[in-house]
Amino acid sequence: MFKVGIVGCGGIGKAHARSWASIPGVQVVAVCDLKEEMAKSCAELCGATPITDMKDLPKDLDGVSVVTPPRAHYPVVKALLEAGYNVFSEKPLTTDVASGMELDALAKKMGKVLAVGFKMRYEPIFIEAKKHLPEIGKLVSITSTKSQEFHDRPEGQWVKKVGAMYELSIHDFDLISYITGKLPQEVLFSRCEHRFGWEMEDSFNAMVNYGDGVTALLEGMYAKKETFCFKDLTFTFLGDNGYMRVERPDRIIIHTDEYRVIEVPAAEKSAFVCELEHFRDAVEGKCENTLTAESAIAMTRMIEDIRSMSK
Repeated sequence: MFKVGIVGCGGIGKAHARSWASIPGVQVVAVCDLKEEMAKSCAELCGATPITDMKDLPKDLDGVSVVTPPRAHYPVVKALLEAGYNVFSEKPLTTDVASGMELDALAKKMGKVLAVGFKMRYEPIFIEAKKHLPEIGKLVSITSTKSQEFHDRPEGQWVKKVGAMYELSIHDFDLISYITGKLPQEVLFSRCEHRFGWEMEDSFNAMVNYGDGVTALLEGMYAKKETFCFKDLTFTFLGDNGYMRVERPDRIIIHTDEYRVIEVPAAEKSAFVCELEHFRDAVEGKCENTLTAESAIAMTRMIEDIRSMSK
């Protein structure tokens, strides 16, 4: 039996609880939140023991999901690694490069798996896009556009403190690297907007050099009025042979020597389940961890550079 704990029992914490509980051979032993009522509510979803202090997590857990607000990831993940746990952290791993590098080094020192939740890699449309990318020939440029409505609710106030790039678009940035195999090299231009008066940006655009002659225009924003139906993200990849347009969640357009539309079937399994299964397999030595801290740190470095250039 693979035994897990969960730290952070908000909406995504509950998604982890349901996902872990659906995986055969996994037992959610304990769930932790500073608010007792939150811990109890989450525990009911997976038959776990609710606790309010991480120090009360059982010592024999095989892994712990960290699903706190982003700015709490660093101290929580650090404490868990130091205590000898394998850790799955929701994105972003940290909100600064130095802290991410510290956690990566600590995990390696302790001989523990540290994985980061880039679950959108497991959505069928992006898996399919990765397969078809070679058809457009040598890659020249990329455009990424993301938009969602911000719901100004008490439980979502932390979004204003971490900004649109960390909460809204870090998945998009990671997907570009997942699909193309390229990491961002240099921010060429950026602009961050504060239309809503937040501490951090509510919209942004940036031009980034990905090396080998490839540039990307990255755009993202919170809208005042927009219905969420998973149709929030579009990629366009331009190559020597034509282009590929990826429209989440279910359509890819490829225009090379012919024009065709690929309708992508819905996932048979939740992306949360897929990424947590990957983490379990990595802990058990059945596969190499591909949801690495290094990937998360590269995205954090780009976000820092975008913000710095925008000032």
